[in-house]
Amino acid sequence: MLERLERLGGLAPGLVRGLVGAARVDALRARLQATSSKRLDVVAAQVAHLLHLSRVDVRGRVCLELGAGRVLTHALVWHLLGARAVIATDLEPQAHLPALRAAVASATLSIARDVLSPFEDHEVLRERLLRLERLVSGRLVPETLRDLGVEYVAPLDLARRRLGRPVDLVASNSVLEHVPADDVEPLLANVATDLAPGGVMLHAIHLEDHLDPARAPFRFLAERPFPPGEQGQRGNRLRASEWRRRVAALPGLETRDLYAWRRDAALLPRDVDPAVAHEGPDDLRTSHLALVSVRA
Repeated sequence: MLERLERLGGLAPGLVRGLVGAARVDALRARLQATSSKRLDVVAAQVAHLLHLSRVDVRGRVCLELGAGRVLTHALVWHLLGARAVIATDLEPQAHLPALRAAVASATLSIARDVLSPFEDHEVLRERLLRLERLVSGRLVPETLRDLGVEYVAPLDLARRRLGRPVDLVASNSVLEHVPADDVEPLLANVATDLAPGGVMLHAIHLEDHLDPARAPFRFLAERPFPPGEQGQRGNRLRASEWRRRVAALPGLETRDLYAWRRDAALLPRDVDPAVAHEGPDDLRTSHLALVSVRA
């Protein structure tokens, strides 16, 4: 049922919310994510991959997470890795705390521990996981997050204002592509301004059309007009070269690719909207990009 609602919700969100109710839909989506893409062991593997490529040490850092979403699993992973504090932010309040229980309970915790062990002591990880398991098995309230060193800040529009305190790590996973293109530069400037000396930004960006990434990953490149509302849902269409350019323009940061993955050029639309800035077919067909930026 959850999967069917999620598919229908992507095609007709207003219909689903009207039939089921907005709160129920959000809770169901959070539950679905908690037992799939936001499961603790899955997110631990994602983060471990980025840390392996970037060689970033999280221990003792203040971490700012962009776009924490309905299930705050990434924040839990930063905690497990020894972050001094985690600030999980979002444009609108949408965190569903009960879903964290499912994200932990449905995971194989030994896998989460093992994939994170190159970046933190194995025994320390075991102790933190046991404590996490105990905490989320009870009633989940904001104080539960604070006990884990996690602060949830929402609403917060980082394209309009800064967090206003120094952070050591800024991280996002499949978030920046949902920021309307006109808001990307002010958002990057605001979070970079709060980045402390020696601080790091880690961004994994999904460049495909989120409407149907499996079968039509680049359909949105042909559509015109493509307003901010569509950009927020399906992706802002910024290509890899444009992301590199905008991040490279931030003063005092050294940036490099962690990965840039591509799909078959045959999946590209015949005609691309001239409003999409790009450097050719390889740029257009880049589907995933990860960047690391270090403050000197």
